[in-house]
Amino acid sequence: MLYRSTPEAKRKWWILGAMTTSISMVFIDVTVLPVALPTISRELNFSQLGLQWILNAYTLALTVLVLAGGRIAQMFGLKSVFSFGICLFALSSAMCGFGNTESWLVFSRAVQGAGGALMLPATQAIISESFPIKERGKAIGIFISIGSVFLALGPLIGGYLTEFATWRYVFWINLPIAAIGLVLTQLTVPSFPKNKSSFDFLGFFTSLFGISSIVVAIMQAQQWGWLSPRILFLLGLGAILIVLLFHIERSQKMPLIDIDLLKTSSILTSLSIVSLTQFLVMTTVFWAIFFQTISGYLPSEAGNITFIAYAPLLIAAPLAGICIDKFGPRLPITIGFSLLIISLVWFVLIAKDFSIHELLPSLLCFGAGVPFVMTSSSTFLLSAAPKEKRGIASGLLILSRQFSATLGLAIFGTINTQWTNWRFEQIVTEQSTHENLDPRSFEGLLSHNPTAIEALKEVPPDVAQIIQNSLRDASISGFNLINMTAALLAFLGLLISLRWMKKKKEEAQ
Repeated sequence: MLYRSTPEAKRKWWILGAMTTSISMVFIDVTVLPVALPTISRELNFSQLGLQWILNAYTLALTVLVLAGGRIAQMFGLKSVFSFGICLFALSSAMCGFGNTESWLVFSRAVQGAGGALMLPATQAIISESFPIKERGKAIGIFISIGSVFLALGPLIGGYLTEFATWRYVFWINLPIAAIGLVLTQLTVPSFPKNKSSFDFLGFFTSLFGISSIVVAIMQAQQWGWLSPRILFLLGLGAILIVLLFHIERSQKMPLIDIDLLKTSSILTSLSIVSLTQFLVMTTVFWAIFFQTISGYLPSEAGNITFIAYAPLLIAAPLAGICIDKFGPRLPITIGFSLLIISLVWFVLIAKDFSIHELLPSLLCFGAGVPFVMTSSSTFLLSAAPKEKRGIASGLLILSRQFSATLGLAIFGTINTQWTNWRFEQIVTEQSTHENLDPRSFEGLLSHNPTAIEALKEVPPDVAQIIQNSLRDASISGFNLINMTAALLAFLGLLISLRWMKKKKEEAQ
């Protein structure tokens, strides 16, 4: 094996290269799919809720399984579990590309999330085990930077594949990346010691059903209604199970969630910052859709614009790693949140009618702000965790990110849809006397959804024009609302970093 014949000083960089394939697939999956959603809606006649589930099935599965993935990686070996996870991720990506129904795509995306849940905790734990504390910030910065190349290229690649080939390639693009990652892993990564222990089945199933109940309730509220018995039951059940989970974990010898880790202020603060940031980042899913449905850009053009937002990651991520090694986490996190606030507020101010030059400051600030927060807080958390618990801490970190991403997508999607429908109905009522107009009948109209177009043909031409204009104005209003909400979350994160973040970097225990 390559790792047996390579000097120690070089081996860690080969390992880092192998691990970057995992984050590359995950990152490209984040940005490549949203650009294709309007086309998928048009070609397969999917509902807006169905499109949201295609996105959220992945994040939900990753969320509920990632802690188990961290524990499994410790029990059965980081290398073995990572290798299995990357294979499962590749297989499910191929399945997604062959999908023709909502149910198939949702199921395949859930399997993809399961693959990520096995792969990601092992990834960061392997990096932490392979690099000394003084180089860990730099290593994680490079790790995220390389992944960010694919994050930045995702919308660009997705836009061109969707417009000039087929949207199915946005999933199949994972296959060669997975193959490279698997080969490099087998050649470079040593077998780390296993931690034989029992698995916390009670905690696992409690967290699985608790988190799933809350997410399903929020996602389905736009269809079932917030006060429907099913939604109230799911929300109540989820809340009870989450509270019960913490009581269960305190009594377990080998808990899925290590409560002792949460008692460390630096870890708890880092998790809060990561959660807030990942939550607000989910607004970018709606950016890619907005550029096509509201601004009228083609998929390739929307991909080009979104690419600009992610390009600064390539420079900002390693800079953030160097910054935390020298100054600690407080400064880069403060810079990151400040940039995010500027970006989101600026976007809201120009959203209705903008040129690319006017949008540029918002895109660049966003792309630079996210890695300054994420790289710094992630490094801070893993350095604060005891060495023997870094696999569990890594799983807890990814759980926080994915749970926040799942909630962010669900909540932003629900807010956007319900506010847009309310404003649409309000505007149409003010401008037309036509009765019995159901906003849901025109869902997806701006994406040229066949069902919505047929519904538009059923009304008089003058009313049809009012409907189109009203839906555009209402959609802009909903878009601005979720972006302002994200800006407020960034401001809250800034306050947390200024108030509670330690000025000096935490030494590893």
